[in-house]
Amino acid sequence: MAYTADMQITVFGASGKVGRQVVALALEQGIAVTAFVHRTNPFENEAQVMVVRGDITDAAAVAEAIRGSQVVISTLGSWGTKEKNIVSSGARAIVPAMEQQGIKRLITLTGDAARWSGDKPTLVDKVTHTVLGLMAGKILKDGEAHLEILDASSLQWTSLRSPVMTGIKSSKYNLVAHSALPIATIPRQAVAQAIIDQLDATDQLRQAPILR
Repeated sequence: MAYTADMQITVFGASGKVGRQVVALALEQGIAVTAFVHRTNPFENEAQVMVVRGDITDAAAVAEAIRGSQVVISTLGSWGTKEKNIVSSGARAIVPAMEQQGIKRLITLTGDAARWSGDKPTLVDKVTHTVLGLMAGKILKDGEAHLEILDASSLQWTSLRSPVMTGIKSSKYNLVAHSALPIATIPRQAVAQAIIDQLDATDQLRQAPILR
C-alpha cells in the first residue's frame, strides 16, 4: 500500500518508546495518525494526532481507534506489565475489530525469539528458544500466541520480530527469515523505520521476518 494524501493509520502502543518514533515518522510523511494510549499522552501538543484513550481489552475503544484507518500498527509490549500478556491481548482485540470493519493491513512487533509456524529452526534456535523460555517464558508465550492469532486471521499482516532494542541513533536494518546470531541488538530508531517502511511494502505479507 503506497502513501496517499489521505492515508490514515492507527498506532497501538503509541506512547511507548517505539510507538512515539513510529508516530513521528508517519507525521513526517504527511500521514494522519490516530494514537491509542492507555495512560500517558505524549501528543498533547501534536494537533495532527488524534488520541484515543483506552484499555487494549476494551473492544469499543479499539473499534473507535481503528475507524477510518487503512493500516493498523501495534507496538504493544508486555515487559513491565503484571500479566505479561499485552501483545496477545492486543491481537485478540485488534484482529476481530479490523475484520469487522474491513481493514486488511496490520503491522505488529514482537520479540525475535518468538516461534512462528513458518520457521525452520536450527539447533542454535532451539537452544536459544529453550533458554529464553526459562528466563522469560510468559513473554515468549505472549509473542507466540499473538503470532498464532495473526496466522488464523484473514488479514494481510506482517509481524516484525525484534531483538533487544537500544537507544543508538541509526535507522539501518535488515529483514531476514533466519539469523544465526542467538543474541543481537538493534537501534529502536531502526525498528520504527522498519515498521514505517512496511506501509508500502508487499513482500512480507503474512510473514514474520526477523530484524537485524
